[in-house]
Amino acid sequence: MTVQLTDQSRSEYDQQNEVAGRIVALEDHFEKTEVYWEFRKRFFGILAQREARLKVGKTEQKGAALIGPAGAGKSRLAKEVIAEHHALAEDAGDRQFGYRILSVIVPGRATVKETLTEVLTELGVPVHARRDDEYLGRLVMEYFKECGIAGLHLDEVQDSGRYKTSDSIEVFIKRFRNMMQHSNWPICIILTATPEGRDLINHDPTLTRRLRPIEMKPMTFARDGALLRKTIIKLFHDAGVRDAGILQIDEFIKILIHAAVGRFGVAVEMTIEAIGECLEDDNDEIDMSYFADAYALRMDCDEELNPFVSEYWKLIDTMKALQRYDDKKREAVKTLNKRRRPSAA
Repeated sequence: MTVQLTDQSRSEYDQQNEVAGRIVALEDHFEKTEVYWEFRKRFFGILAQREARLKVGKTEQKGAALIGPAGAGKSRLAKEVIAEHHALAEDAGDRQFGYRILSVIVPGRATVKETLTEVLTELGVPVHARRDDEYLGRLVMEYFKECGIAGLHLDEVQDSGRYKTSDSIEVFIKRFRNMMQHSNWPICIILTATPEGRDLINHDPTLTRRLRPIEMKPMTFARDGALLRKTIIKLFHDAGVRDAGILQIDEFIKILIHAAVGRFGVAVEMTIEAIGECLEDDNDEIDMSYFADAYALRMDCDEELNPFVSEYWKLIDTMKALQRYDDKKREAVKTLNKRRRPSAA
């Protein structure tokens, strides 16, 4: 089939590619929040203590956990902290017992064997399918020592376990918990998980005692409004768009926090998407309407259920996509409005 290309279609195609590049570049922006500094302190502390303990022959190590809802920015935060630790430890050159942190995303509903296989794959080690948990566990620890791995970061750990039974959770916990007291090469365990991960952490008293958990709480305007505003200003600047005045309005920040369900990472995503809508419109000034467009794109909801449009935004359940305004209610509102209008006479 022959497709007739027009100058307009070519221009639109080129514009979409250009906007996409600018949007992806904005995704590199990372804001160091209060939780970042708190988790960084804990993370750096357990790694420094591991080195100090091993120097005096103590093998039992500690771990850390970061708990927060999807979209809060846990994985990105952990990635940034790990990268900084790697850079500092490599520059100092003072870690006798290794400094590398290996990050692995726990496969959905993964067994111990599947997770260990994922760890070995990340290390570049081929795995034969018939190997059992014990063999894979020993192989992992051998390679950890050989590669100078000081810590294992298990991301999305709430997905562990083929079946959510007490026994299956216990088997999973025990395997990785024991890595923190391995006689030859103990490591630190770092977990990132959604709130469901609390059950896993609290399931085993020994694990609970060894971990140092932090929970990412939902944003509030009083506590996080200033930082969110500052972050948006930077994103606008980097994107080359001007604020039409919305950042001076406290209610706009409150609406964005509500639309993002109190999740900092989601609020940043929405802002970047709103910038994308603005750029695609070939506009260099951004206002509330572009945030409304970005929300509609994410949620595909009726206009009455868009917090950037509705006067009653506080009542909208922003956790639900594809929401539709009840037809009967819509008709009732229309009828009420008609009654309130002054007569043509």
